[in-house]
Amino acid sequence: MSGSLDWDSNTNTTENSCKTVQCDCLTFWEIYQQEAIKRVSNLKSANHYKLEPGYEARARRIASVYARIYLEQEISGTKLFRGRYYWMGLGAFASKTVAAIFKHGLTAWGYKWAPVISGAIGGVLTAPVINSMIRDPVHSFAKGNLWLFMDIAPWHYAWSASSASFKNCMKARKVSGFKHIKKEVENLPWSNSLSVIKQLGWTDQIEEGFGYLPDIENTFKRAGKTRNDNFKTASKNLFDHLMAIAVQEQYNILQELVWKEWKVQKQASLQRITGLPDSTLVLTSDYGVDAVKPNKQGQYKGRHAGVLSQLPETVYSEPLEGTQVEVYDSRIKWIKVAASKYHRLMQSDKGRDFLEKELGVISGWGDSKAEFKVGKDSNDGKI
Repeated sequence: MSGSLDWDSNTNTTENSCKTVQCDCLTFWEIYQQEAIKRVSNLKSANHYKLEPGYEARARRIASVYARIYLEQEISGTKLFRGRYYWMGLGAFASKTVAAIFKHGLTAWGYKWAPVISGAIGGVLTAPVINSMIRDPVHSFAKGNLWLFMDIAPWHYAWSASSASFKNCMKARKVSGFKHIKKEVENLPWSNSLSVIKQLGWTDQIEEGFGYLPDIENTFKRAGKTRNDNFKTASKNLFDHLMAIAVQEQYNILQELVWKEWKVQKQASLQRITGLPDSTLVLTSDYGVDAVKPNKQGQYKGRHAGVLSQLPETVYSEPLEGTQVEVYDSRIKWIKVAASKYHRLMQSDKGRDFLEKELGVISGWGDSKAEFKVGKDSNDGKI
């Protein structure tokens, strides 16, 4: 199925056929890698799946999983620990932003219609220019969105299942060593990324980020304490956990898979001039920042009317002046500022309640599907 988005899971569906199996470290990781692939796939029959081809739909599904992991609604989640996976809340809003970019008219024009237009014009130079300078960066962002998810979700699934097994098996995770679903993972779009991101293996940042969780969990399970007490006591560990995971995703994954590509860099330069599409991080389920900004009279309208004015601060973060998103040091500086805003909101009951309600909305996007036919020019040529 090298040219296909179809794949078969390794789940036993035969009734009354269970056998005791000793799960080694590689199998442990394969179980949760397969769960991640399932979340962005459509079940066709029995164990047969097809990866969701739509870029926006897939980004929405990924945002949904991140939200569900934060809310402890995913497999092996523990309601008592809701909020321990601090990055996941921010990650849900970030993947929602990626979905919004895929939805944006300019992106959609280059993504869906450029081949038709360029083909109709038939110019020798027109088609390559449109395809490479508009479409290729779109595919690059889809690649980064997918493989970041393939990296980060299984780490969280595994910790939720067994922190002891996570610690024992942490350094064993490596797709090249998989025995059961290696070909399924390697058949995903842009699987040549695996060699660039170390086969989804252990990094210092993963070890650091998850190293904060035991203390966070011990704080969250204290008897007689409010959630606000717990979030304030665990404040530093929560933020440090978030930033360690942020470095993992921004430096180890996205910088390598997306931002090093010269066409993406050119598009980033153009976006700074045009402001399109808008890259503001909005900490709600809304696609556009206008939904969370006051009007000229200083009033909030729409579904957030009467709510946003009660929060300790605004719920959006625009790039800092001079931010060059393609440059890691510049981008992470803005991300830390945005993360600090998220953190301050989470440190208040009103702010946390608001953010978690919005994450609840995003958590319901798990069945999102493309609203148009996705051709073989997308998803690394797989259909």
